[in-house]
Amino acid sequence: MNNYCQYAKKCNSCQLCNLSYEEQLRHKENICRKYPGKLCRVTRITPSPRITGYRNKAQFVYKREGKRIISGLYKSTTHSVMAADHCAICSDTANMITAALAGLFYSFKVMPYDPYTERGWLKSVVIREAEATGEVMAVINGADKIFPAKRTFTTALQKACPMLTTAVITVNRDKRKLFTGKQSEVLFGSGVITDILCGESFIISPNSFYQINHDQTQQLYQKALELAELSGDEVVLDAYCGIGTIGIIAARRARFVHAVELNPAAIADARRNAKLNGVSNIRFTAADSRDYAKRLAEKDARVDVAFLDPPRAGCTASFLRSLAKLSPDRIVYISCNPETQARDLRVLSRLGYRAELCCPFDMFPHTNHCESVVLLHKKV
Repeated sequence: MNNYCQYAKKCNSCQLCNLSYEEQLRHKENICRKYPGKLCRVTRITPSPRITGYRNKAQFVYKREGKRIISGLYKSTTHSVMAADHCAICSDTANMITAALAGLFYSFKVMPYDPYTERGWLKSVVIREAEATGEVMAVINGADKIFPAKRTFTTALQKACPMLTTAVITVNRDKRKLFTGKQSEVLFGSGVITDILCGESFIISPNSFYQINHDQTQQLYQKALELAELSGDEVVLDAYCGIGTIGIIAARRARFVHAVELNPAAIADARRNAKLNGVSNIRFTAADSRDYAKRLAEKDARVDVAFLDPPRAGCTASFLRSLAKLSPDRIVYISCNPETQARDLRVLSRLGYRAELCCPFDMFPHTNHCESVVLLHKKV
């Protein structure tokens, strides 16, 4: 049994904490063999460079206990807060900031929010870190705009947590949601942090999607680019592009990249990231991936390689049909859910593609989640 965390038995986040790391890797590799492995060869799983402290995004909630305010972890199965002063898969920096904030919230009488009574202000705190640059952001999420003693709290926060480069308040009025809201106000700093991934710089805002395991993400992206076999002459489609990470990295090795993402805020971040890196051979579009692929196909546009990195639910069948009409020679499918990935591979098989290779990566040690990269070729 793995004794890396004193809260392991009570917290629902690390489902595999009773297994050794070697056993966890075998379990995840077997998941990939069970799903995409029925359609293609599966390589040995790539272990995470770190198995504790690997998260660059920590999410904590707070509750009142007697006269104190304590930090804790949200248990999604029971909708309750488990008292915890640290999380073993989060960094020491994040744990220190979270604990310091508990004391500040008590001093400034900032009461935790109760979704049942709808009383209190503080919903959660998210700590985001840029590992390559050392920049750190605190995102304090509240139930409304009113925050008591904002100016003196900001001064106290900077003194208590000098490692913070920026802090932001966001407002989330949805009583069912605890984490980052859409309305935001910068307390100090720029309101964003900048990280470096595969040699490119990426601006991360409070709501940006960004892979949480920096070092393992670099290995995964390097494998995806290796499988894509870009020579510099290809036209690439980056579907579900988020803030533009893989598309911008791929643009260095391609003629042109079409990048599409439904979230307009993510597209705004992506455009800013392309400008930051001086990448001009990429076009970002805020649209549904299916509709965008369909429009490209109707224009008889050229696409040689497609990168897919959808959410856990996978791709829609209509998007895959539109993608097949574009007829790329190679598809590199990155997934955080091997089961839905296997479902989509079967659809692509009927549409003229053959899955060749699945490469599993342990992106989230101690949890059930497994990331995999699958290469597909167009059938001749």
